[in-house]
Amino acid sequence: MRFSHRAAILAAITCSISHPAFALHRTPVRALDGYRCMALDAPERIMMDFRHPIPLQSEPRDDAPSIAPALAVLPVATDAPPTNGYVRSMTLALRPGWVSTRWLKPYDAVHPGMTCTPYVMNDGKLGFVFGRATQ
Repeated sequence: MRFSHRAAILAAITCSISHPAFALHRTPVRALDGYRCMALDAPERIMMDFRHPIPLQSEPRDDAPSIAPALAVLPVATDAPPTNGYVRSMTLALRPGWVSTRWLKPYDAVHPGMTCTPYVMNDGKLGFVFGRATQ
């Protein structure tokens, strides 16, 4: 009898957790003002070097500590000029960092006909809204 009681409780918990109302659907909440999408555009040998990814650094200098790998698509601040060849960006957790301009290109230059807007999502993290450019 005790086993079936535990099984019933486990089944109830499983059903309640898997119910669609409990699923977290990431949705855009607000555009990330002062930022625009940029894309990494490096040679394949650099993009595919997972032991030495292009870093997002803590400061705008070559020897600054890396805080995370740079995203393939990342937000770049529009209100601050490059400093020492670096531009201000951020991690998925919205933590500020700096990425080298060496491998950056405007998003639409790498993905013609497409648009990208950085957003804060409903989970409080960075996200993007992608679309098609209107002609």
